[in-house]
Amino acid sequence: MMSYFTGVLLFALGIAFTIALHEWGHFTAARYYGMKVRRFFVGFGPEVFSFQRGETVYGLKAIPLGGFCDIVGMTNQDEVDPEDEPRAMRNKPWWQRIIVLLGGIIMNLLIALIIL
Repeated sequence: MMSYFTGVLLFALGIAFTIALHEWGHFTAARYYGMKVRRFFVGFGPEVFSFQRGETVYGLKAIPLGGFCDIVGMTNQDEVDPEDEPRAMRNKPWWQRIIVLLGGIIMNLLIALIIL
């Protein structure tokens, strides 16, 4: 019975790690092109813990089945402080926005190549 729970725990950790790498792909591309990333979280639901380093809050939420990278100005509906407007995603060239969106997919492909 203990091996079952160990397997479930390792599976959940593996999923969370893969999600973190996927989001890290978006994060690094956004930062490379000068976009402001407000939050980088793995999981959904209640917050387990978080900390701020620089301008970004990093954290873990209770359900490790997803994640998000909160980039300033991802949509035209986002409220953006005037001082952050030059660093908003919506104000960057189209090709930079596409690279940021592809960052997660590229990380998934790299993970697959490493595992294989």
